[in-house]
Amino acid sequence: MSTPAEQLLGSGPVLPLAAPRVSLTTRWSIGAIGLILLVALSVFGSRLAQDPDRFPVTNVDILGTVDYEDRDALIAVVQEFTGAGFYSLDIDSVRRAVDELPWVAHARVSRVWPSRIEVRVEEHEPTARWNDDSLISKRLELFTPPQLQLDNPRYAQWSEVFSTLPLISGAPGRHGVLLDTFRDYEARLARVGLTIGVLNEDSRGSQTLELSEQVTVKLGYEKRDLRLNRFLDVYDRLAGSASTSIDNESSRGPTTFDMRYSNGFALGGYGRRDIAQQLGLQPSQSGQGLVQ
Repeated sequence: MSTPAEQLLGSGPVLPLAAPRVSLTTRWSIGAIGLILLVALSVFGSRLAQDPDRFPVTNVDILGTVDYEDRDALIAVVQEFTGAGFYSLDIDSVRRAVDELPWVAHARVSRVWPSRIEVRVEEHEPTARWNDDSLISKRLELFTPPQLQLDNPRYAQWSEVFSTLPLISGAPGRHGVLLDTFRDYEARLARVGLTIGVLNEDSRGSQTLELSEQVTVKLGYEKRDLRLNRFLDVYDRLAGSASTSIDNESSRGPTTFDMRYSNGFALGGYGRRDIAQQLGLQPSQSGQGLVQ
Protein backbone atom coordinates (compact mmCIF):
# COMPACT_ATOMS: atom_id res chain seq x y z
CA MET A 1 0.00 0.00 0.00
CA SER A 2 1.09 3.52 -0.72
CA THR A 3 1.71 5.89 2.07
CA PRO A 4 -0.31 9.09 2.45
CA ALA A 5 2.71 11.10 1.21
CA GLU A 6 2.98 9.00 -1.93
CA GLN A 7 -0.70 9.46 -2.56
CA LEU A 8 -0.32 13.25 -2.36
CA LEU A 9 2.94 13.59 -4.40
CA GLY A 10 2.41 10.80 -6.87
CA SER A 11 4.88 8.21 -7.88
CA GLY A 12 6.78 10.34 -10.49
CA PRO A 13 9.91 12.55 -9.88
CA VAL A 14 9.39 15.75 -7.90
CA LEU A 15 11.61 17.93 -10.22
CA PRO A 16 11.48 17.85 -14.10
CA LEU A 17 14.26 15.94 -15.77
CA ALA A 18 17.01 17.99 -17.64
CA ALA A 19 16.95 17.83 -21.43
CA PRO A 20 19.62 15.59 -22.84
CA ARG A 21 22.82 17.46 -23.78
CA VAL A 22 23.63 18.15 -27.48
CA SER A 23 26.87 16.52 -28.38
CA LEU A 24 29.96 18.64 -29.14
CA THR A 25 30.05 17.29 -32.71
CA THR A 26 26.49 18.42 -33.33
CA ARG A 27 27.20 21.89 -32.01
CA TRP A 28 30.29 22.25 -34.23
CA SER A 29 28.26 21.12 -37.23
CA ILE A 30 25.52 23.69 -36.55
CA GLY A 31 28.14 26.47 -36.13
CA ALA A 32 29.90 25.51 -39.34
CA ILE A 33 26.65 25.47 -41.30
CA GLY A 34 25.73 28.91 -39.90
CA LEU A 35 29.13 30.30 -40.82
CA ILE A 36 28.89 28.91 -44.33
CA LEU A 37 25.46 30.44 -44.76
CA LEU A 38 26.71 33.83 -43.49
CA VAL A 39 29.68 33.80 -45.90
CA ALA A 40 27.47 32.75 -48.77
CA LEU A 41 25.01 35.56 -48.06
CA SER A 42 27.88 38.08 -47.82
CA VAL A 43 29.36 36.97 -51.14
CA PHE A 44 25.98 37.04 -52.79
CA GLY A 45 25.21 40.51 -51.40
CA SER A 46 28.62 41.82 -52.43
CA ARG A 47 28.26 40.53 -55.98
CA LEU A 48 24.77 41.91 -56.16
CA ALA A 49 25.96 45.35 -54.99
CA GLN A 50 28.80 45.32 -57.53
CA ASP A 51 26.45 44.74 -60.43
CA PRO A 52 26.48 48.07 -62.35
CA ASP A 53 23.17 47.19 -64.00
CA ARG A 54 21.39 46.89 -60.67
CA PHE A 55 23.21 49.79 -58.96
CA PRO A 56 24.35 52.24 -61.66
CA VAL A 57 25.69 55.78 -61.24
CA THR A 58 22.95 57.99 -62.68
CA ASN A 59 24.25 61.47 -61.79
CA VAL A 60 27.59 63.25 -61.40
CA ASP A 61 27.30 66.56 -59.54
CA ILE A 62 30.13 69.11 -59.73
CA LEU A 63 30.14 71.40 -56.70
CA GLY A 64 32.28 74.43 -55.90
CA THR A 65 33.20 77.44 -57.99
CA VAL A 66 34.50 76.37 -61.39
CA ASP A 67 35.62 79.50 -63.24
CA TYR A 68 38.48 78.21 -65.38
CA GLU A 69 38.36 74.42 -65.56
CA ASP A 70 36.27 72.95 -68.37
CA ARG A 71 33.22 71.51 -66.57
CA ASP A 72 32.44 69.07 -69.40
CA ALA A 73 36.01 67.79 -69.36
CA LEU A 74 35.80 67.36 -65.60
CA ILE A 75 32.60 65.31 -65.88
CA ALA A 76 34.17 63.21 -68.65
CA VAL A 77 37.08 62.32 -66.34
CA VAL A 78 34.67 61.11 -63.65
CA GLN A 79 32.57 59.18 -66.15
CA GLU A 80 35.60 57.08 -67.06
CA PHE A 81 35.07 55.36 -63.68
CA THR A 82 31.28 55.33 -63.34
CA GLY A 83 30.83 52.24 -65.51
CA ALA A 84 31.89 50.14 -62.52
CA GLY A 85 28.63 51.03 -60.78
CA PHE A 86 27.73 52.93 -57.64
CA TYR A 87 29.29 50.60 -55.07
CA SER A 88 32.26 49.34 -57.12
CA LEU A 89 33.48 52.81 -58.14
CA ASP A 90 36.97 53.53 -56.74
CA ILE A 91 36.58 56.89 -54.97
CA ASP A 92 40.34 57.43 -54.48
CA SER A 93 41.08 56.81 -58.16
CA VAL A 94 38.42 59.33 -59.18
CA ARG A 95 39.85 61.93 -56.79
CA ARG A 96 43.40 61.44 -58.06
CA ALA A 97 42.23 61.77 -61.68
CA VAL A 98 40.37 65.01 -60.92
CA ASP A 99 43.34 66.38 -58.97
CA GLU A 100 45.50 65.98 -62.09
CA LEU A 101 43.41 68.49 -64.05
CA PRO A 102 45.35 71.75 -64.56
CA TRP A 103 43.09 74.11 -62.65
CA VAL A 104 42.14 71.77 -59.78
CA ALA A 105 43.93 72.54 -56.52
CA HIS A 106 41.98 70.03 -54.43
CA ALA A 107 39.07 67.66 -55.02
CA ARG A 108 36.79 65.62 -52.77
CA VAL A 109 34.67 62.77 -54.14
CA SER A 110 31.83 61.01 -52.32
CA ARG A 111 28.88 58.70 -52.94
CA VAL A 112 25.37 59.99 -52.31
CA TRP A 113 22.81 57.16 -52.03
CA PRO A 114 21.19 55.78 -54.05
CA SER A 115 23.02 56.54 -57.33
CA ARG A 116 24.78 59.92 -57.29
CA ILE A 117 28.48 60.83 -57.26
CA GLU A 118 29.38 64.22 -55.80
CA VAL A 119 32.64 65.95 -56.80
CA ARG A 120 33.58 69.08 -54.85
CA VAL A 121 36.30 71.09 -56.62
CA GLU A 122 38.58 73.83 -55.33
CA GLU A 123 40.38 75.69 -58.13
CA HIS A 124 43.75 77.39 -58.09
CA GLU A 125 43.56 81.14 -57.47
CA PRO A 126 46.09 82.71 -59.86
CA THR A 127 48.13 85.52 -58.35
CA ALA A 128 50.89 86.00 -60.96
CA ARG A 129 52.06 84.86 -64.38
CA TRP A 130 55.21 82.77 -64.49
CA ASN A 131 57.41 83.05 -67.59
CA ASP A 132 55.40 82.61 -70.79
CA ASP A 133 52.95 79.77 -70.19
CA SER A 134 52.35 79.17 -66.48
CA LEU A 135 50.66 80.72 -63.47
CA ILE A 136 51.45 80.86 -59.75
CA SER A 137 48.59 80.37 -57.29
CA LYS A 138 48.16 82.16 -53.98
CA ARG A 139 49.43 78.97 -52.32
CA LEU A 140 52.71 79.22 -54.28
CA GLU A 141 51.71 76.30 -56.52
CA LEU A 142 52.91 76.43 -60.12
CA PHE A 143 50.54 75.13 -62.82
CA THR A 144 50.26 75.33 -66.59
CA PRO A 145 46.68 75.91 -67.78
CA PRO A 146 45.61 74.95 -71.31
CA GLN A 147 44.38 78.52 -71.87
CA LEU A 148 47.99 79.74 -72.10
CA GLN A 149 49.12 77.16 -74.66
CA LEU A 150 49.79 78.62 -78.09
CA ASP A 151 47.67 75.97 -79.82
CA ASN A 152 44.59 76.94 -77.79
CA PRO A 153 42.06 78.51 -80.20
CA ARG A 154 41.23 81.16 -77.60
CA TYR A 155 44.81 81.89 -76.62
CA ALA A 156 44.57 85.62 -77.46
CA GLN A 157 41.43 86.13 -75.39
CA TRP A 158 42.79 84.26 -72.38
CA SER A 159 46.11 86.09 -72.59
CA GLU A 160 44.16 89.31 -72.34
CA VAL A 161 42.31 88.00 -69.28
CA PHE A 162 45.54 87.12 -67.47
CA SER A 163 47.42 90.23 -68.62
CA THR A 164 46.21 92.05 -65.51
CA LEU A 165 48.29 89.70 -63.35
CA PRO A 166 51.90 90.70 -62.62
CA LEU A 167 54.59 88.85 -64.56
CA ILE A 168 57.40 87.03 -62.75
CA SER A 169 60.21 85.47 -64.75
CA GLY A 170 63.01 83.27 -63.51
CA ALA A 171 64.76 79.93 -63.55
CA PRO A 172 62.86 76.65 -62.92
CA GLY A 173 62.08 76.10 -59.26
CA ARG A 174 62.38 79.79 -58.34
CA HIS A 175 58.68 80.66 -58.58
CA GLY A 176 57.96 80.40 -54.84
CA VAL A 177 60.95 82.47 -53.75
CA LEU A 178 60.34 85.12 -56.41
CA LEU A 179 56.66 85.44 -55.54
CA ASP A 180 57.63 86.12 -51.91
CA THR A 181 60.18 88.64 -53.17
CA PHE A 182 57.57 90.25 -55.39
CA ARG A 183 55.20 90.69 -52.44
CA ASP A 184 57.95 92.27 -50.37
CA TYR A 185 58.86 94.72 -53.17
CA GLU A 186 55.18 95.45 -53.77
CA ALA A 187 54.62 96.53 -50.17
CA ARG A 188 57.75 98.71 -50.08
CA LEU A 189 57.06 100.41 -53.42
CA ALA A 190 53.49 101.21 -52.38
CA ARG A 191 54.92 103.67 -49.82
CA VAL A 192 56.01 105.97 -52.66
CA GLY A 193 52.93 105.40 -54.78
CA LEU A 194 54.41 102.89 -57.23
CA THR A 195 53.11 99.49 -58.30
CA ILE A 196 55.17 96.66 -59.73
CA GLY A 197 54.11 94.93 -62.94
CA VAL A 198 57.15 92.80 -63.81
CA LEU A 199 59.87 91.11 -61.78
CA ASN A 200 62.50 89.51 -63.98
CA GLU A 201 65.42 87.47 -62.67
CA ASP A 202 67.95 86.20 -65.22
CA SER A 203 70.10 83.09 -65.04
CA ARG A 204 72.73 84.94 -62.97
CA GLY A 205 70.16 86.04 -60.40
CA SER A 206 70.17 89.68 -61.56
CA GLN A 207 66.79 91.32 -61.00
CA THR A 208 65.00 94.06 -62.96
CA LEU A 209 61.70 95.64 -61.96
CA GLU A 210 59.18 97.29 -64.27
CA LEU A 211 57.01 99.71 -62.33
CA SER A 212 54.14 102.08 -62.93
CA GLU A 213 54.88 105.57 -64.29
CA GLN A 214 57.06 103.88 -66.97
CA VAL A 215 59.87 103.39 -64.43
CA THR A 216 62.37 100.54 -64.71
CA VAL A 217 64.71 99.69 -61.82
CA LYS A 218 67.78 97.49 -62.22
CA LEU A 219 68.78 95.93 -58.89
CA GLY A 220 71.37 93.41 -60.05
CA TYR A 221 72.16 90.19 -58.21
CA GLU A 222 73.59 91.43 -54.90
CA LYS A 223 72.74 93.98 -52.20
CA ARG A 224 69.25 94.24 -53.63
CA ASP A 225 67.65 95.44 -50.39
CA LEU A 226 70.19 98.27 -50.10
CA ARG A 227 69.74 99.24 -53.74
CA LEU A 228 65.95 99.21 -53.54
CA ASN A 229 66.06 101.39 -50.42
CA ARG A 230 68.33 103.81 -52.28
CA PHE A 231 65.89 103.95 -55.17
CA LEU A 232 62.95 104.53 -52.81
CA ASP A 233 64.80 107.41 -51.19
CA VAL A 234 65.63 108.99 -54.57
CA TYR A 235 62.14 108.54 -55.94
CA ASP A 236 60.55 109.89 -52.78
CA ARG A 237 62.71 113.02 -53.02
CA LEU A 238 61.86 113.39 -56.70
CA ALA A 239 58.12 112.90 -56.18
CA GLY A 240 58.18 115.47 -53.36
CA SER A 241 60.01 118.11 -55.43
CA ALA A 242 58.10 121.38 -55.70
CA SER A 243 59.40 122.39 -59.12
CA THR A 244 59.41 119.10 -61.03
CA SER A 245 56.71 116.44 -61.17
CA ILE A 246 57.79 112.87 -61.73
CA ASP A 247 54.42 112.25 -63.34
CA ASN A 248 55.11 114.89 -65.96
CA GLU A 249 58.59 113.53 -66.67
CA SER A 250 57.47 109.92 -66.91
CA SER A 251 54.52 110.77 -69.12
CA ARG A 252 56.99 111.85 -71.84
CA GLY A 253 58.80 108.51 -71.92
CA PRO A 254 60.25 105.68 -69.83
CA THR A 255 62.96 106.27 -67.27
CA THR A 256 65.47 103.66 -66.08
CA PHE A 257 67.15 103.74 -62.68
CA ASP A 258 70.24 101.54 -62.75
CA MET A 259 71.08 101.00 -59.09
CA ARG A 260 74.02 98.63 -59.71
CA TYR A 261 76.66 101.11 -58.53
CA SER A 262 78.49 101.04 -55.23
CA ASN A 263 77.87 104.68 -54.34
CA GLY A 264 75.28 105.92 -56.80
CA PHE A 265 73.14 104.99 -59.77
CA ALA A 266 72.64 105.76 -63.46
CA LEU A 267 69.62 107.31 -65.14
CA GLY A 268 68.45 106.39 -68.58
CA GLY A 269 65.56 107.50 -70.75
CA TYR A 270 63.88 110.78 -71.57
CA GLY A 271 64.34 113.60 -69.04
CA ARG A 272 67.26 112.01 -67.20
CA ARG A 273 69.26 115.27 -67.17
CA ASP A 274 66.37 117.23 -65.72
CA ILE A 275 65.82 114.58 -63.06
CA ALA A 276 69.51 114.54 -62.15
CA GLN A 277 69.65 118.33 -61.88
CA GLN A 278 66.49 118.42 -59.82
CA LEU A 279 68.00 115.96 -57.34
CA GLY A 280 71.35 117.76 -57.27
CA LEU A 281 73.27 114.73 -58.50
CA GLN A 282 76.72 114.82 -60.08
CA PRO A 283 78.40 112.43 -62.53
CA SER A 284 80.82 109.97 -60.96
CA GLN A 285 84.57 110.35 -61.56
CA SER A 286 84.52 107.28 -63.75
CA GLY A 287 82.03 108.95 -66.03
CA GLN A 288 79.48 106.24 -65.36
CA GLY A 289 76.46 106.77 -63.20
CA LEU A 290 75.51 109.49 -60.79
CA VAL A 291 76.51 109.92 -57.16
CA GLN A 292 74.32 111.21 -54.38
